[in-house]
Amino acid sequence: MDFLVDYFIKPIMNPEIQGYNLVNTLTYIILLMIVCGIIYFILNKKMEFNKKFFVALIPYILIGVSLRVLMHQIEAGNLIIEGITKTADPLQIGFWFFTPGVWILTFAIVVIGLLLAKIWDELNHKRLFWFGAIIALPLILFNFSKFNNWSWFIGTVILIGIISYFLCWIINKFTPYKIFQDPLNLFIVLGQAIDGIASVIAITFFNFSEQHVISNIVINIHPALFAGIKLLLAVLICYSLDDYLKESIHKHNNKPKKSLNRKNIIGFIKVIIAILGFATGLASLLKMGLI
Repeated sequence: MDFLVDYFIKPIMNPEIQGYNLVNTLTYIILLMIVCGIIYFILNKKMEFNKKFFVALIPYILIGVSLRVLMHQIEAGNLIIEGITKTADPLQIGFWFFTPGVWILTFAIVVIGLLLAKIWDELNHKRLFWFGAIIALPLILFNFSKFNNWSWFIGTVILIGIISYFLCWIINKFTPYKIFQDPLNLFIVLGQAIDGIASVIAITFFNFSEQHVISNIVINIHPALFAGIKLLLAVLICYSLDDYLKESIHKHNNKPKKSLNRKNIIGFIKVIIAILGFATGLASLLKMGLI
């Protein structure tokens, strides 16, 4: 019990304790891998994990991020919503508005969206998208209504977009690797750019702090190094996955079923990496607008 309190409950309840430590970080990573494995096993034969699927999930990323930003305002004392207080008790509504409960809630909404989109038959991407958008829109607009720092927010969005696209364009034009061949690659780079660049600006100019253990080690060396490593890793991941897929297709040239399965596995991994980048980065970006 003391172990659970020290490593899981106190980081949720006590603002003076860093939100993530090595123990709960590794635990959440393992749980994420298990959940992702289950999701892939269930959905693999029912859909293709591609750009269309990721775009349909964007509203759900915005739901989770918007709830996290609401959480940030409640923690800062700038917003009071009756009945919603920070707690580690899942039987209280407040648990579902704070990490990790907020991501469990978001995942549950995704599951409902998939069911409404007739996942058991043929996924209706538009229905999946619009169900999420209907929930996400009022949350986003509410957070926008609290913005005090539009200039930094818009400027950072433009900077992230330019750097992400320019980096991919340079690689696509001047190296043998055609990164634009799979649109998911741009989403991976964009997601990591949002996380890296927004975090650097928030930490450098607005005294934000990093909650994740490994990221904090790099940022303590220099914040800009964090963004650089994020972008470099994003490109290397894209290249490694595409190269593996290319070799796999060549190896199983006469076995189209195996090649298709490998392509779907790679697509699923790319979707998860893109989601993680967007989810963590957009939270920092929206918080910046509240300063």
